Amino acid sequence: MNKIKNPLFFIHLIGIFIFLLTFPFTIFSQKINDTLSSVPANILIVQPQVHIGKLIKIYPDFPSSTFVNFNEINFGLQTCGKKEWQELYGYPQVGLSFIYGDWSNNSVLGKNYALIPNLAFQKHILKKIKFQTRIGFGFTYFTKHFDVINNPTNNVIGSSFTNITFLSEDIQYQINQSIQLNLGISAFHSSDGHYQLPNLGANVPSVNFGLNYFWNRLPHFYKHDSIKKPNKKWVLNFFAGYGRHEFGSATKPTGGPKYPVFNGALFVSKRYKKICNFQTGLSYTYYTDYYDYIINQEIFNSMQHLKASVITTFIGNEFIIGKFGLIVQTGINIYNPFLKQFRSGEDSRRQIDIYIPTKIGIQYYFLDPTDKPKHNIYLGLYMKANFGTADYAQIATGITF
Repeated sequence: MNKIKNPLFFIHLIGIFIFLLTFPFTIFSQKINDTLSSVPANILIVQPQVHIGKLIKIYPDFPSSTFVNFNEINFGLQTCGKKEWQELYGYPQVGLSFIYGDWSNNSVLGKNYALIPNLAFQKHILKKIKFQTRIGFGFTYFTKHFDVINNPTNNVIGSSFTNITFLSEDIQYQINQSIQLNLGISAFHSSDGHYQLPNLGANVPSVNFGLNYFWNRLPHFYKHDSIKKPNKKWVLNFFAGYGRHEFGSATKPTGGPKYPVFNGALFVSKRYKKICNFQTGLSYTYYTDYYDYIINQEIFNSMQHLKASVITTFIGNEFIIGKFGLIVQTGINIYNPFLKQFRSGEDSRRQIDIYIPTKIGIQYYFLDPTDKPKHNIYLGLYMKANFGTADYAQIATGITF
């Protein structure tokens, strides 16, 4: 249905997957404390940052914008190793960013205000120089969005609130015990997950500069004498989710109803590292908008409910961070009759999103999953896409047996 690709959304999926797959096992050299009791509390970091970028034009009729300016202040906590996962991830910084954005087109695009939880990972290059990768997922409010009467040319953002995904790669220079200078590149992707059309999405690559101010002092890190190996047995999982979206392409029709989307999955998982959990299985998704279209347009004469469904085989990885899990999945739609029929007249080279689903999300466990890989319950929030094209946002719950 949605012919327009959001390139940075797909780049984010690939980049985050590759980075998280490799970086947790690169533990950089730091001064290590001898005992856990001597590790200081997590250290507060205040990080003002400016991002200057350009809105990528991905559609012929696109709102004009010269430069996009994101002004950010990030409040972070430098982990010091009191939890095993902190050491295994290389002592990351856990932060919460507040961003004010100016899109250089106030009448159409307006401003935005974002709240982004984020993680930052550092690696020493030289004594005073570090390389930092920071990723974040959050929500943003736009002061202007599409309105058929008052703002009909804003086909980028269809609703006031959207998801925002953030990725940056920075070089940091240590000036003294309290201050680091930052310089790097970053990318932002904003989308409401096809909840309300139009939803081309806003993709902004940018350069950034700023500083880190350590409120206390530079941290000392604790290294555990031994870390218990994970239980590597296969674990059975059940997942049930609910989402909503509008039926249509990226830009039309607008003003339609929000249709429920129901999703369930049965899969197995296995720890290959204490903080990494491989997943593979089958998922079933039922689209109520597909069913309505099938009935109204009479495109299938039998098994209409089944043909409004999608069956997917998938693989993925969960990156465990305390009681949270970051999910990255992809797979193959082995049964997707509606989209095949609906998109039958299109160029075959543009139909890859019929077959390749992607999903990213975050979930919270009631029990610590590092110690309880099974007999656990979690709640999650996810963004489902067809390849790089947003499909729906989803809330879900799951259980591990």
